[in-house]
Amino acid sequence: MKRIFSQCVKEIAQFRRDRLTLGLAFLLPFLTLLIFGFAIRLESKDIPLIVQDFDRTNLSSSYIERLYATNQFVPKQWSGGNPARDAIDRGIAKAAVIIPPQFSRDIQAGRNAKVQVLIDATDVNNARVIRGSIQRVTNFFMQDQGLLPDKSIITPRIRLWFNPGRLESLYIVPGTYGVVLWIFPSLLTAIAMVREKEKGTILQVYASSISATELLLGKGLAYLLIAITEALVVIGLGSIIFQLGVISNPITLLIGT
Repeated sequence: MKRIFSQCVKEIAQFRRDRLTLGLAFLLPFLTLLIFGFAIRLESKDIPLIVQDFDRTNLSSSYIERLYATNQFVPKQWSGGNPARDAIDRGIAKAAVIIPPQFSRDIQAGRNAKVQVLIDATDVNNARVIRGSIQRVTNFFMQDQGLLPDKSIITPRIRLWFNPGRLESLYIVPGTYGVVLWIFPSLLTAIAMVREKEKGTILQVYASSISATELLLGKGLAYLLIAITEALVVIGLGSIIFQLGVISNPITLLIGT
């Protein structure tokens, strides 16, 4: 047991003297946390949308305003023979809405008014988001114009139990903790073993009376302590930057870590 602790103390001292390993242990996980926490987004925003309004009435203009009022679409302009198709083919827009000339007349006459929607489906998930958003805007527009009944027999009241504010940091950052603490501690331990042979210090291990089991346990104990310190730093900084906290009993989190 004494040899294991001695190997652990020696490994920690060697770790503190190596600036490259220190940076790999603390700087890179912090940068990974920032990149994942701020760069990854689950919701699609600022989707380029082109609208061709052949009706040009107050009713069609109100429908277009409803589309852009969601703050999910950004208007795009394109001129040519077929602006809607060309804009999607060239990647300028992800979707196009074509309003026919008889749009308002059909609505005022009580007939079905048809609106054509073209969606770039190269990204299937994004295409589903666009389709769902346009459908919701259309339903809201119809209800606002009195084309749908105000009251229905069934009125669902939906409540989000987890993350009711839909903050993306609550989805992304805890997963980033797991990725960072899975990759970097094991990487550090592997580098420490390889460096013994790279620097030639493995010959001293061969010449000493320490066994392979004691060597591995000593190194493992040292990098277990380093990994716990790394976990406290990463989780602490993530809690401060992204304002995250532990809602339940923290013992489960500590044991899992």
